[in-house]
Amino acid sequence: MHPDLYAYFSGNWRFTRSMLGVDNMLIGEADGQAEFHPHEAYGLQYKESGRLRLAADQRVVSFTRRFDYRVEDDIVHVAFADGMQAGQAYQSYRYDPAQKALLPLETHLCIADRYDGRYVLIDAGRFDLHTRIEGPQKDYLLHTQFTRAAG
Repeated sequence: MHPDLYAYFSGNWRFTRSMLGVDNMLIGEADGQAEFHPHEAYGLQYKESGRLRLAADQRVVSFTRRFDYRVEDDIVHVAFADGMQAGQAYQSYRYDPAQKALLPLETHLCIADRYDGRYVLIDAGRFDLHTRIEGPQKDYLLHTQFTRAAG
């Protein structure tokens, strides 16, 4: 049995994100708001906006990002919704009831870099997203903690 993933993600969220490099060295920390809202073509559109503080020089950078989420029973397909990759598939996940998590069906390759994500559904108001990025030029772990926004 799995939760109604469309209903679970729908709505407004706040998030904090840490970006760790080799030897768990902090590269940056971000926080912001995210929203999953209905989109007729895809099911849900995800939009986040926030501020990233870079550890090296404490510079603060604003960012936004969009993804399209299509929920099919216990599978979630995620596609890019902005930038040069808009419309391209990013990653698909299947809900694993034992781990209460969405686990990747396959690794996303971007040229020579591998992206692996895992959503851990903690409870109705919190989930974590762990993304590992590995490749010749990249070695990061992104940990994003989402908390449902009040109201």
